[in-house]
Amino acid sequence: MRCQDLDVMGRWWVLLCFVLRVLQWALTEAKEWSVTIPSEINVLTRSCVVIPCTFTHPPSHDPSHIIWYSYSGTKYPIVYSKRPQDVIEPFRGKTEFVGDVKSGNCSLKISHALPAMNEYQLYPWIDPDTVKHKFYHKTVKLKVQDTIPAVQLIVDGNPKEGETVHISCMVVHTCISSPPTLSFGDTSGDVQNNQTDLGQGYWRTESTISFPARASDQGRAVGCWVRHPGRQVAPTWVEVSVHYAPRSVHVSAENSTTLLGESVTLECRSDANPSSSTFLWYLQRDGSVRTLTAREDSITVTDLLHGQNSFYCMAQNVLGMANSSSPFIITVEYKPSISPESSCVIQGHALRCWCKVRSLPSASVEWTVDGTDAHAALSHVEMFSVRQNHTLSGELLFNKTVQHRTVTCRAFNGHGQQEHALLIKAPPQNVSISQRPLRVLEGQSLTLSCSSHAFPEVLSYSWYQVYQDREVQLSEGSDRLHLQVVGRHMGPYRCSARNEIGQSRSPSTLVCVDFAPVISPASSCTLENEQVRCECVVESYPLAAVTWTAPGVQTNRMVSMELSGSLKSTLTGHMWNGHDHLITCHAANKYGQISLQLTHKGSSDTSTSSLAAAGCGAAALVLLIAAILYCTQRSRENISPLVEVELKGDEQEKGDTKYSRTMWF
Repeated sequence: MRCQDLDVMGRWWVLLCFVLRVLQWALTEAKEWSVTIPSEINVLTRSCVVIPCTFTHPPSHDPSHIIWYSYSGTKYPIVYSKRPQDVIEPFRGKTEFVGDVKSGNCSLKISHALPAMNEYQLYPWIDPDTVKHKFYHKTVKLKVQDTIPAVQLIVDGNPKEGETVHISCMVVHTCISSPPTLSFGDTSGDVQNNQTDLGQGYWRTESTISFPARASDQGRAVGCWVRHPGRQVAPTWVEVSVHYAPRSVHVSAENSTTLLGESVTLECRSDANPSSSTFLWYLQRDGSVRTLTAREDSITVTDLLHGQNSFYCMAQNVLGMANSSSPFIITVEYKPSISPESSCVIQGHALRCWCKVRSLPSASVEWTVDGTDAHAALSHVEMFSVRQNHTLSGELLFNKTVQHRTVTCRAFNGHGQQEHALLIKAPPQNVSISQRPLRVLEGQSLTLSCSSHAFPEVLSYSWYQVYQDREVQLSEGSDRLHLQVVGRHMGPYRCSARNEIGQSRSPSTLVCVDFAPVISPASSCTLENEQVRCECVVESYPLAAVTWTAPGVQTNRMVSMELSGSLKSTLTGHMWNGHDHLITCHAANKYGQISLQLTHKGSSDTSTSSLAAAGCGAAALVLLIAAILYCTQRSRENISPLVEVELKGDEQEKGDTKYSRTMWF
């Protein structure tokens, strides 16, 4: 190579090195100038915004001031300068430099964003008079809008009853110097506020309220009111969820009444969070509680009984369980059913009937007596009803026995009717005493039986012995009284029969005893002008046959007369002189015979001893006659019904039917 060629190459090499050095310096200078701003920022109309801005510069440069421009293809409109008159509308008087040039902070505050600022692209220029760096290559676009920033309202977790509820209200804004204010209205609690820098010119203001969780707060709406500068917005709401065990458990159904045989669907409802997942059912009926097999919150019941059916349920979730506090009552309606206990009672002429009815709704009742309306068959009729017990009372218009009475109760309601003939009850009727054997002698025994017609049956008997003005109750309590005959006259006796309705008594009955004839010592003869009159008084049972022995007497008349159970025989005639004047009375019945020689009243040969004996005998005879008179008098007056007892063997009488043995009760 020639030296000349080497010289040319050296000059080109030097030139290349210089160009590379200049290019390196330019690249170095470009690297050291940089601005960091967001590319876009949203601003609420009438709110403020701080545009964050930082820059770097070459070490050789000492920055002194910053001017903000709006990007334009032909001009450099100023939006911030220390000379306010240089600022364009709509930014005039509304921009403020809030950065620090010496520390590389070029942030700009717009105090009152207007819709006219929308879509402006802004950028800062550091020392525009001396620095030629093209800062407009990086701008921030303003998005001025009326849309309120979204509010976040969050409940922290799912607190249980008794724990603390934390509700946070958050909103993003661009104005840290005048952030929006947050409030929770009338919700009370502890409130904490906080501001968080989100970068890129955005901030988050947050307000958290805390209060104890109660079951009543479940589903409660809590609102957060956000006030931005210059405007009021509607609240944002959030629903609080509080977890708690079941409460307010109750049973429900579409209807609380139904008909017998129909089904009913029941639901167990409860206030619980989370919702109840397990259920138990109980049925209370007739005083007892039965657990049902169903485990769901809804059951269909088909075996309902008439009347009230009370249902309970238990609800359970993961936090606990609770029972329904009051029953849900399903009332089953049905047609009337008359209880077999319904009956009537007759006491004298008074009739009282009870008709016990089961029905729902309550039944009406109609009464008939002997097939006719009760008012036609009874007098003084009263009818009344208390709940399901219906009563009829009145007096029978004519006398009939209980067995001939028919009382009918007919009950009816909207579901049907039932008719029932009532049982008629009465105190024992026709109470009487019968004797067995019918004929009895002293020293033998007999049995008195107490009988009656009674419905319901006789429950107990009582026996009494009557003494003039009083009666003594005997110890015997059955329908039979066994007696040992110790005298010719016993009693009188009376019995009473009692059933569940009342008590009735028999007439008094005297027990008469058979005995051989006895001639009263008072029997005697009187003689006047040879005319004799003799009277012979004989006591016996059965009555005796009387005959006379009277030698020397021409009998004119001989008469026998039954008088109060005794027999008085009278003999009249003419007595012949010179004949024996002994007159004898003879008496005989089946049990024996007796004779008595009668004395003449006024006769001189009557001894003192005979008179004394006659006096004693007369006194005894008076007592005996009184007892016999009682038996005979009751026979003749027919005090009580006649009861005939058939005799067998030796007891059967074959004599004159005039003296047939009878008993009166």
